[in-house]
Amino acid sequence: MEGILKLLIILLFAVTVTGEPPAMYQAQPIKAAEGGDVTLQCRLDPPVSLSAFTVDWTRLDNKDIVHVYRHQQDDPDPQTDQYRGRTTLLHEDLIRGVLTLHISSVKLSDRGLYKGFVPKLKTSCVVDLIVETVGKDQQNETKRDYSSTTGPPEEEETEPDGRGGGNRNAGRAGIISSVFIILCLVIVVLLLKMHGTIQKCMKRLGGWKEQKPETVSNRSEGEMLNNRAADEDLEGSAGNGSSERTTAA
Repeated sequence: MEGILKLLIILLFAVTVTGEPPAMYQAQPIKAAEGGDVTLQCRLDPPVSLSAFTVDWTRLDNKDIVHVYRHQQDDPDPQTDQYRGRTTLLHEDLIRGVLTLHISSVKLSDRGLYKGFVPKLKTSCVVDLIVETVGKDQQNETKRDYSSTTGPPEEEETEPDGRGGGNRNAGRAGIISSVFIILCLVIVVLLLKMHGTIQKCMKRLGGWKEQKPETVSNRSEGEMLNNRAADEDLEGSAGNGSSERTTAA
């Protein structure tokens, strides 16, 4: 029982001090019109500034290197030729823990699975880019239709003090962690109470077992004394009867 209680206390301390690593949202499939522009985006929760981290955007299907960010700047050297001059990583979004990648002049060969990866945090997300062919007459209309699906996800409403939705998510994560810690503390208290109750019951049971033989022996001695007294009474009665018969004779 003591080992279990120590383990629970260690787990509570670890959750309180270190917290949980940030997780990256899996983005929904993105549709883009051929020849248009598209935006791929992933978010960390809770938000962490990624300005000083290495960020990689790659293709999962053909291993193409789409965009690389190292040492707080873009690194075009490892980039696949297909994407040279067509990608832009928004550095200002990195401060908010958001990976935002713009791809211009989308081609049919651009369709596939894209992976945004932060190696140091060991977290990533995958975005499925769907490229559709449209006619010249429908090109302008299609671009307007895709403007809502190819652009970055909408920001959450800004708080009155200027904080964005990222802080709201962090607050929710903090509340969840606090509730988890409280539940664990309640469980520990209940286990302690149960442990004390079990010990009291064991002590009472042990005392009852120790007293039971004494009670039985006391009863046996009492019965022997009663039997002896009854025998003496019979003997006395018999002696009195004999004396009375002798006197009568």
